[in-house]
Amino acid sequence: MNLLDYLRKAAKSETTVYITFLQQYSKNDNSIHVFHEGKDDPSFYGNMIQNKVKKTQKIFYYQAKNKDKVYENYQKINWTSYSKKRILFFIDKDFADILERSYPVDTNIFVTNYYSIENYLVDKHLFSRSLRDLIGLDNDKVNNAITKQFQIGLRTFYEASLILTAYIIYHRERKNALNLRDVTIGDVFDINSTFIVTKKPRVLSVLDRKTGVTTVSIYKEIREIIASLRKIKNPKKYTRGKFELAYLVSCINKSPDIINIDKKKGEKKYRCCVQLSLSNAIQILAPRIRQPKDVKEFISKATK
Repeated sequence: MNLLDYLRKAAKSETTVYITFLQQYSKNDNSIHVFHEGKDDPSFYGNMIQNKVKKTQKIFYYQAKNKDKVYENYQKINWTSYSKKRILFFIDKDFADILERSYPVDTNIFVTNYYSIENYLVDKHLFSRSLRDLIGLDNDKVNNAITKQFQIGLRTFYEASLILTAYIIYHRERKNALNLRDVTIGDVFDINSTFIVTKKPRVLSVLDRKTGVTTVSIYKEIREIIASLRKIKNPKKYTRGKFELAYLVSCINKSPDIINIDKKKGEKKYRCCVQLSLSNAIQILAPRIRQPKDVKEFISKATK
């Protein structure tokens, strides 16, 4: 069988993630096996895991698609026969705390401190580095000024996002089927040239149309949820990570226009060296972040 035939056969295979794990796990080697939710998780966790394990240890990744299926694979494994030091599980917390949902806890299960992995990427350090690495901005004073404006804008994003977060929580509490795949921050927010965010009109109606649910007379409930969210000190714990990352991407892509605003004809003009988008942001930006303390400590202890 040539390579092309093999790939065709593999594509048609109905082999489950768990079966693939059983086929690849061997008690005779020291390989590391990582169960995770989405396709971007290895881009986020990969270097951090690689830096903590031995160079001889091969790493296998298993995309389980969602949180429940990651836990399902954890529960399938006979832990009297398999080593927890070699099998790790990485999970986004989402609204688990807010909705008071309980899940298994173990030494080889990592749950994000924030809503999801995307929230770890969005901060002043990564934004500043992106100006240097992706746009080529070599003027520290300009970098600092734009980064400070980004921090101001990010606070307006968190404030504007409260109604969106409250809307999601309202429907999750009632177990309403909510399709968020088609919702973009552009549907509900405007972001101006200085990164300031404002809500568009009729946000709840737009969200109903995009998510496929019907929301009637819930303003009181939304206000109550927003009030409870304000009591949580860090908005990263409840702000949907994909939306926060989309805001960062938008700000990075707007930055060349800000830097070039007073440039005269013939002067050097800055531009982003990559086509940065939400679909490739984790792959491009994750290697540039400061390693999160909670992730670092988990990997060190779990594989020790």
